[in-house]
Amino acid sequence: MTKQIAITGDSTADLPPRLRAQVGLETVPMRILLEGKTCLDGVDIAPEDILEAHRLRRAIPMTAAPPPEAFKSFFEGFTRRGEAVVHVTINHKYSACHQNAVLGAREAEGEVHVVDSLNFSVSQGLLCLHAHRLREEGLAAQQIAARLTRLREKVWGVYYLDALDFISKSGRCPGVLALGANLLGLHPAVQFHGDTGGQTIGKKYRGKDPAGAWLRDTARRFLGECDSAECYLVHTADIAPEARERMYALALELLQPYVGRLELEGRVGGTTTAHCGGGCFGLVGMEK
Repeated sequence: MTKQIAITGDSTADLPPRLRAQVGLETVPMRILLEGKTCLDGVDIAPEDILEAHRLRRAIPMTAAPPPEAFKSFFEGFTRRGEAVVHVTINHKYSACHQNAVLGAREAEGEVHVVDSLNFSVSQGLLCLHAHRLREEGLAAQQIAARLTRLREKVWGVYYLDALDFISKSGRCPGVLALGANLLGLHPAVQFHGDTGGQTIGKKYRGKDPAGAWLRDTARRFLGECDSAECYLVHTADIAPEARERMYALALELLQPYVGRLELEGRVGGTTTAHCGGGCFGLVGMEK
């Protein structure tokens, strides 16, 4: 009898709801520290809570990884049922999640494989989706983990940030750059690199429709570099319905060859919001 395989991640692994249900993705909640309280992402704090605290009181959250003991307990919820686990973590350069998951896996009873996504948010969730597909093909847990370490290099994700307050506070970009961008009203694009785990802060947009200008530029690159099998446009929880609909309509117009595969219902979760703030969009796919 083939051993059942659970595909899991931490709560940064954002996926559109339909795909999350399809994968059956279960996650370990990250810790979010906001205004003196420690909350569990998706359990007792939501993206809206983070954005409201910042809007009203300029509060900026910090995040922390679950401890190894939490990972051990989480993994054994599957292994004690006889399942193997393939767990996909946020980039180790951004969090201690990977390290703590590895430590928890060593202590857990049963078969657990921990994969560093070298990515973030939907880019990380995309690897969870591919793990599900590999499971459907009949690969064993160890084979799935090995394949993901090769696939992560092909994940392509570019994110539009409304400001750099959050990401600068987290230490993921220089504060001087954040100050300059905010003073000048610039909205930067950030690309994550699954081959190195690094990030590049690219073009900075301004004007009447900076998000639309970002999408036009990014879609052009997407058409040249990415496989038509997958395309995800995602957003933060504070984007007004009319603004979201306008961006989605533009995406459908610009990404015509991908329309049949374009997922438009992706709202990022609490940990991503805590890292990036509000007013953000992302375009994610896989390189050819």
